[in-house]
Amino acid sequence: MIDLSDCNRLTICGLPGTGKTYLTKHICSLYGENLLIYDPLNQYTTFPDKCRYIPASDSLAEFEAVCTSLCARKQVVFVVEECERYIGQGKPMGPNAFDLINRGRNWGIYIVAVTRRIQRLSKDFFDLCQGVVFFKCGLQSRRYIEEMVGKEHLQHINSLEKYQFLFYQVEEPEEIKMGRLKLSGVREHIEEQTTTLAKEEEED
Repeated sequence: MIDLSDCNRLTICGLPGTGKTYLTKHICSLYGENLLIYDPLNQYTTFPDKCRYIPASDSLAEFEAVCTSLCARKQVVFVVEECERYIGQGKPMGPNAFDLINRGRNWGIYIVAVTRRIQRLSKDFFDLCQGVVFFKCGLQSRRYIEEMVGKEHLQHINSLEKYQFLFYQVEEPEEIKMGRLKLSGVREHIEEQTTTLAKEEEED
């Protein structure tokens, strides 16, 4: 079974419309109000206003101010949509954003980074990730992902259907799990049946 809540640093990546925001909303629903969503596209309207922050711009100073407040608050899940804008490779992070990424887990701060372009995500953050969720990705992202998971698993990613994803756990790289987001009932949930691709290939 796939349990994404075990990861205190999680990256979710994929093309627009593949299901990554639906999955992120599902994850957010698991934490009640112990949550802050950095929501530049105003997509999380079903969550309480106190659990969302809608930035006025892509200003890194604004992102730094929110990180400063989180460093004082602690014990929270911080979800960053369009994260490559704020914790992107080559972006000059403020001191509190840097501390949040590098030491936040010691304060009980989980970070979920949601991106369309994983290759633009800060490597400082990515190196600390415990898990990565891959929906179908764009061409430039695929070249970057291949170095991480290998050509065979990349082929699985390329053939994913809508709302289907692969979950790569950094500590268990030999087991890449496949799941599907089910959009039935009151809210989204992860389908119970998952496939461990490594085992599947050994049996073949």
